[in-house]
Amino acid sequence: MVLIVEGHVGGKLGQRLGSAHGLRRSPASRSHRQPRCLEGVREMSESVPGVGTARHPLRMGRQVQLGLASLLVLLALCMLTAISLVLGLRAGESRLGHRDVPLTNAVSAAALSAKGIANDQRGFLLSGDRMYIDEAEHRIADAQAAFSSAASLATDPAREAAVNEARAGFERWVTALRDEFATFASGDRQSAIGASLGPDRELRKAYERAIANALALGHRSIESADKSTSAALSRSVWILAAMLVAALVIGAGVAIWLVRTIANPLFKLVALLAPDMP
Repeated sequence: MVLIVEGHVGGKLGQRLGSAHGLRRSPASRSHRQPRCLEGVREMSESVPGVGTARHPLRMGRQVQLGLASLLVLLALCMLTAISLVLGLRAGESRLGHRDVPLTNAVSAAALSAKGIANDQRGFLLSGDRMYIDEAEHRIADAQAAFSSAASLATDPAREAAVNEARAGFERWVTALRDEFATFASGDRQSAIGASLGPDRELRKAYERAIANALALGHRSIESADKSTSAALSRSVWILAAMLVAALVIGAGVAIWLVRTIANPLFKLVALLAPDMP
């Protein structure tokens, strides 16, 4: 089919070139001119992939498919990178929201309850009102629940050891405190007051130091996780920006390649054949 078009176009181009110069050419001269036109058409047709070469009938289609496949692969890479970065940020936020912050809050709640128990201790030793004992027992239960929650959330060895140490120290002080209350209720008030100012006070200071250590570890873990999340967010933004720039550059390269290898030769061939088309 290309050869028929080439012959038709070559003959027409030869006639038009002859008439443009006002020259009458014999059939022999036209036949001598026609191969040069055919040669131009053939060169243009061969420059278009898949048109002039019968050996590669699918060359144009393959090149288009290759260009589209490159863009799809690039899009898939961008999507996978974005998903991976989002999952990483989600993991950091989950660590903060489900472990670090609740653990620190639980230790803080235990410390607050322990301070309330110490106030109830002083109130009872000064007044002998059993209302303070009831309030102390209620706060003891709250503190124990908070320590249990903190122990379940402490997954790393350092914070687990700190929480266990604070919990054990608190239980020792509670045992001594109940002994104080029993001694005071039996009528030996001076012994109960002396114990509260001596060995029982040292027990209270010991567990308070352990709680302070557990809180410090919790705050450092929160700060570290927060910095890590912020750094990951910043890094994700830069990576996504770089991926988008790379996508634009590669996409532009693929588009230019398609235009140069397919579109431009086709346009030239169409422009050459258009004047002789019916």
